[in-house]
Amino acid sequence: MNRDLVFGACGAIVAAGYYGLAVSIPRSALADAVGPQGLPTVYAFVLLLLSLILIVRALRTSQQESKTAFHFGRVAGMLAMGVAYLLIVPWLGYVATLAGLILATTWYQTRVMTKTTVVVAVAGAMVFWLVFVVLLGIPQPPGIWAQRF
Repeated sequence: MNRDLVFGACGAIVAAGYYGLAVSIPRSALADAVGPQGLPTVYAFVLLLLSLILIVRALRTSQQESKTAFHFGRVAGMLAMGVAYLLIVPWLGYVATLAGLILATTWYQTRVMTKTTVVVAVAGAMVFWLVFVVLLGIPQPPGIWAQRF
């Protein structure tokens, strides 16, 4: 068995459990038409769909093609970027730190730095800020910028 098949099966199991938990959320008299179960149920179905796609892909590829070497250094580098993000975000703020994370991750994966990469990193951070802070009302750390302006 290849790892895509294993991860796909694990994802399907997690999706089933998540769905079970989602539908057990009690309905409220104040709930809208979607209700409190709506979004978690959608997440469960999306996870199941992605897991099934992974399983089908694993079954279509041969055992030889699906073998890839595990690169501990690359995994450690990505983990280090995530830890650095968590350490820096309270000080530097959400938008700047997220732009830096997107930029660093893109460079780390491609080893190419272009103007487009910088624009995408800044625009991506702004889009996430607009979605979470403005649209959803979830406050994010402003960092040193709140003290300056």
